[in-house]
Amino acid sequence: MPDLRELEERFFAALTRAHGTPLDAGLVAWVRGDGALGAAERVEIYGRMYCGRLIAALAEDFPQVATALGPARFDAVAHRYLARHPSTHPSLRHAGGAFPVFLAELPADAVPPGVADLARLEWARVAVFDAPDERPLTLARLRAQPAERWPDLRLRPIAALRVLEAGYPVHAWPEEGTPARAATVLRVWRKGFVAYTAAMDALEATALGSVRAGCSFAATCEALARLVPAERAAADAAGLVLRWVEDELLAEIEGAG
Repeated sequence: MPDLRELEERFFAALTRAHGTPLDAGLVAWVRGDGALGAAERVEIYGRMYCGRLIAALAEDFPQVATALGPARFDAVAHRYLARHPSTHPSLRHAGGAFPVFLAELPADAVPPGVADLARLEWARVAVFDAPDERPLTLARLRAQPAERWPDLRLRPIAALRVLEAGYPVHAWPEEGTPARAATVLRVWRKGFVAYTAAMDALEATALGSVRAGCSFAATCEALARLVPAERAAADAAGLVLRWVEDELLAEIEGAG
């Protein structure tokens, strides 16, 4: 009889093995059968239960994808996904990590257009919800910055922020059908205990991209000056910063007085 650690590891491997893979014969030999079920059948029951729980976890993390596909198709796609990407982590939180990419690789007759982008959005919401808490930058702290410091000011997004470039407006997914194809840039962030999503125009996407890259406020203004008249760039950049402060997606300024 193996020690407890080996038994747990081999039992977990049996539960998470790819569909159709034979059971570990050594593990089966350690399991006691009874009159109704043999040892292998008893292990398989746990495997089916665990697979069902994984699919339920996927449906919880990707509720709109599950709705878009419908119960039968979602169940079939989820089984295919788990066969290719069996869970290797004790926590169900990580089960859907490869699901958006997997959906993007499926043929169009298996998954409607845009569903892979929808999955990416839903996984981004999971990611920001689990991201570390940070103290957000407040308007009072921002106004306290001396005017001469603004050109070199480097703002920093909170950890609970993701930017998603999609081929469809997945933030406005209809109850039925698929939205018309349209390039869309979204910001997904957590404010308190709620994950939010907002579409960005080219101006905001450029400015936020500059901030995420660690650029100074002056460099962000220069980036915007390629899209709007130069005399407007600073005002537009400041307006966006105020919007982000209100949405609490900027972290407190380090060393702010």
